[in-house]
Amino acid sequence: MIYLLKTCLGLFLIAWCVFGVWLVVRYGRLFGPHADDPAESPGARSFGVTHVGIVWFGFFALAGYFLFR
Repeated sequence: MIYLLKTCLGLFLIAWCVFGVWLVVRYGRLFGPHADDPAESPGARSFGVTHVGIVWFGFFALAGYFLFR
């Protein structure tokens, strides 16, 4: 049973890394200036990027902890 859980966590981490690479590749489209809201400040955009990065890293850290525990 433990091997099944660790295999699932390993597959999740691989998929999570692919998702992270996709976020980096699509950075300009996802986190760039919005055409609908040209008044959005760079601070608001950096807050969004920081939030997404912290959530991504947090899930990665938790999955890594339980994988190698």
